Amino acid sequence: MKPARRADPPPSADPMRRSRLGRWWRQSPLGRDIVVILVVKALVLCGIWFAFFRAPVAPHMRMDPKVVELQVAGAGTHREAPNADR
Repeated sequence: MKPARRADPPPSADPMRRSRLGRWWRQSPLGRDIVVILVVKALVLCGIWFAFFRAPVAPHMRMDPKVVELQVAGAGTHREAPNADR
């Protein structure tokens, strides 16, 4: 004859778990939606980083930072015309 198995208590019997779950459900629906959206957004951003930006596609290609700076920021500041009205 097999010994009787002791049944585990249901998850709701744990006061700590019940307290956390109760707090989560008592929150406003808007707050829950925002939390869920932020978690999903973080997961998507991590996935995009992992797929596209984790490592350079061509590690042998290097660019001079000065050339990149000139392309991004432009050659210099634009000066105003001497007769500009303010």
